[in-house]
Amino acid sequence: MEIERKTYEGQAKWIGGAQFGDEGKGVASAVLTNIYDAKLIVRTGVGPNAEHGLFLEDETTYLKVNQLPLGWILNSQTQIRIGRNVAIDPVKLQTEIEQYRLDGRVKIDPNCPIITPEHIRKEAESKRMRDGIGSTMSGSGYAHADHILRIGPVARDIDFLSPLLIDVSEEVNRISQTDVVILESSQGYGLSLSTEYYPNTTSKNVTSTSAMDDAGLNPFRLSDVFLVVKTMPTREGGGSMGQVTELSTDEIKRRNLTEISSIGGKIRRKAESIDFEMLKTASEVNGATQIVLTFCDQYDPEVRNITKKDHITKKVWELIDRIEKTTDVPVTLINTGKPFYSFIDLLDRKKELSSGLKKTYLPPLKSSSTSL
Repeated sequence: MEIERKTYEGQAKWIGGAQFGDEGKGVASAVLTNIYDAKLIVRTGVGPNAEHGLFLEDETTYLKVNQLPLGWILNSQTQIRIGRNVAIDPVKLQTEIEQYRLDGRVKIDPNCPIITPEHIRKEAESKRMRDGIGSTMSGSGYAHADHILRIGPVARDIDFLSPLLIDVSEEVNRISQTDVVILESSQGYGLSLSTEYYPNTTSKNVTSTSAMDDAGLNPFRLSDVFLVVKTMPTREGGGSMGQVTELSTDEIKRRNLTEISSIGGKIRRKAESIDFEMLKTASEVNGATQIVLTFCDQYDPEVRNITKKDHITKKVWELIDRIEKTTDVPVTLINTGKPFYSFIDLLDRKKELSSGLKKTYLPPLKSSSTSL
């Protein structure tokens, strides 16, 4: 009997970080979800241990999530999901749903590991987790440890979560055949568990393949891998930043490059430049097809908040050229400042972002101000 060979086409796209987190994946996801009119935005990764956020036009008001993806924020119709291997803190989940009035749009996989108060307590009491690794103390690591040991609860075990349960894998594979589905990962490739940076890492690998597993996505449905690259990388906690020069705290302040950590409010460690060997590896391991270059205004203040391609400076074009030659992957989207609309689409795809939040769904919410 002859069986016809299957062929696959899909419209799923992954967005992940190339370095040590804080590359701007959340706002990049929001922009790309808007560009592609994504039907579904799926959070992948460890759990609520990584913050995704964006600034409004005033460059002060900062909207953030820890448990949910952020890609929905410029699109009123995009459905929101959490993949099956992402740890869930039920309190944080409910808080974010209520804060952004997302009732009816958020669903979670029944197999998501659940973070308990005991998991959070264990991390809070671990000096090594707090001071050495730089843990966010979310309880995510201990939840995954119990999940691996098959002793921890999962979402289907929690009665009050039952209205939110849905088979996320079935959805992403079905919908990605005809519509765009975006997988939004947290953290960055350099924090992957199986790298030379261990033990100063997160509790799983931060890769496109790990994200596909989190979402239960058929690999043949993945059409694009967006690698988000920060011009001047930062990282939390201890551990190497690779083959780069790390700036002193005084130099960071002097050059107005201060970013405040979400862990304890400290100034984030910052490198002078991209580690191009690390970037090459991250691109290869993840199968990058497009690169999003962020924080270009830190690399060259002359491009701050520009939104037109012909305003890009020679210095930034030279950096783009070096990135493309190193990775053999095109830079297609660049970020030039704090406000969410400070992006330039080098492919000239549809949609303007200058007034996106005014034209799309933005309910009353509890915003927070920060000096990030």
